[in-house]
Amino acid sequence: GIAMNTKYVGWGCGFLDFDNDGRLDLLLVNGHVFPEVERLKEPMQYRSPAILYSNAGSGRFEDISAKAGAGINEPHSARGAAFGDLDNNGSVEVLINNQNESPSLLKAFTKPAGHWLAIRLTGTRSNRSAIGARVKLTAGGRTQTAEVRSGGSYLSQSDLRLHFGLGVSERAEVVEIRWPGGSIQRETNVSADRIFVIQEK
Repeated sequence: GIAMNTKYVGWGCGFLDFDNDGRLDLLLVNGHVFPEVERLKEPMQYRSPAILYSNAGSGRFEDISAKAGAGINEPHSARGAAFGDLDNNGSVEVLINNQNESPSLLKAFTKPAGHWLAIRLTGTRSNRSAIGARVKLTAGGRTQTAEVRSGGSYLSQSDLRLHFGLGVSERAEVVEIRWPGGSIQRETNVSADRIFVIQEK
């Protein structure tokens, strides 16, 4: 069927595991194109809040924006979002570019409950930044997959390191890298709560 029209205009979105439970959550940043929209009798605003969906498992997402804090709910005219662990503490921050105002930094002030592992790849035969490499990580019987990408959100470049939430697992049993050139490399028994650097062999 046809869904109802949304009152938001999205300019950036990305998956992140904000609580490190091993399930990717979703953040969307919004802002209308025309400031004049506020003169209309529509429920749209030029500055809009972000939306945070928590992954509840089994393909379900819950909108937790209202209880996520002022950073999510403060309206801005956003124009892109970059994701990355800026202070290397295992919690992913989001830097939002706002139209005609200062950028916003979304940062968790409480430590996520779950363990984590960040993977930084360095290509030798492939490109040095490992753009296009795919990582398959298995921890506690759960497998996650991520890809090193350039770009991703409007006018934004996120961290090239791949962040994995591990939940209660204190290590990853297997980390498998498929390099852009086609070779496959495996690392085993990798301890959690750190940045793990892997160089292409």
